[in-house]
Amino acid sequence: MKPKNRGLPNGKGEIPLLPLSEGERIKLDFVKQRRLLRPYRLYLATAATVIVLALAVLLMGFDGGRLRDAIDSIFWHHDLPDEQTDTIGEGNDGVSTDESSESSDDPEDPLTPDQTDSPEMPPKSLYDFDYSAVPKGEIPILPMDLSLLEYGPTYIQNLTGLKPDLELLLNRPLSKKVDLPEYLSSRTEVGPKVLIVHTHASEAYSKDGAISCTEEESAARSLDSEKSVIAVGKVLADSLNCLGISTVHCQVKHDDTQYKGAYERAGETISRYLEQYPSICLVVDLHRDAIVKSSGELIRPVTLIDGEAAAQVMCVVGSEFGGESNPNWEGNLAFALQLRNRINSEYGNLCRPPYLKSQTYNQELAPYSILLEIGSSGNSVEEAKRSAAAVANVLAEMLGEMADS
Repeated sequence: MKPKNRGLPNGKGEIPLLPLSEGERIKLDFVKQRRLLRPYRLYLATAATVIVLALAVLLMGFDGGRLRDAIDSIFWHHDLPDEQTDTIGEGNDGVSTDESSESSDDPEDPLTPDQTDSPEMPPKSLYDFDYSAVPKGEIPILPMDLSLLEYGPTYIQNLTGLKPDLELLLNRPLSKKVDLPEYLSSRTEVGPKVLIVHTHASEAYSKDGAISCTEEESAARSLDSEKSVIAVGKVLADSLNCLGISTVHCQVKHDDTQYKGAYERAGETISRYLEQYPSICLVVDLHRDAIVKSSGELIRPVTLIDGEAAAQVMCVVGSEFGGESNPNWEGNLAFALQLRNRINSEYGNLCRPPYLKSQTYNQELAPYSILLEIGSSGNSVEEAKRSAAAVANVLAEMLGEMADS
């Protein structure tokens, strides 16, 4: 029996269609019904997913603002210093702040009693932002809380393959008896205890109270010491000196002639100071961070101290993972972890988690060294100064205890 042919022309330019059998008609109706039901099924599946997510959020007690920030964090672009490019915030070493998946640490460490009893958190209104108030053509500056306190005091952003025992380091006594370069072998208690330097002295801030900036202003660079990290370093040094911790503030602009090579020049400066003052036990390389969303918006990490806006701070710790010698990197990480824990115990959510990096950042030169980011390009210099004074209070306590150990 020959198959039916419904597609042959009849000579008049038309294609005659034979009538469908009952079985064929049922099959066609079934196909049509499936096609009509497809969008309804998709709608029901989407609605069910939304309901399940909403119930999960309610059951977990998850804060809506934190949910929004968690979603936003996927699009952040967070730049940190890199010895190869000699840049902070504008180089090729961009690192997403959503790097917790690369960390070798458990982000669910329980909070310590100190943190649960910490000062009240800033009101949510501090982090509200009105996009409609931003002038046309300008870049928004978004206030955010980047303290990540919910991950516990041992949480770090680990950008290396190292797996330090963070719980041990958090509780490790800070001792001045560490491996030191030869010229520090005859250390003395007489003289300054802290050296503050600026590898990138031109790093500056946004205008006080600004909610946006122009593209030119977003670079946040200035050779005016009153507008840059040098002014913040002066507050840190003056505060430490007033608290009885003898401190030297180096105001050399190591990035004045060119940005590249600034870390090498800063290393030479640090070595000269340590040779002149072997009493120095802590070197603070003070910077400001630069956090930019993929959309180009600047992030302003901020909290409140006594009701006034203050820039959140963060320690960057170098290591030996990149192949360079840095014998006391775990000691520096212990110092950074304990500094963060103490700061947040006294000032709520002022301190962000430390970053552990492959480069050394000259931190192999002194008994203890940290790269301290006070604020970001979205903060104002006034906010950064307020934080510097608070950090000085905690540093003075820690160094005082080290002197007695």
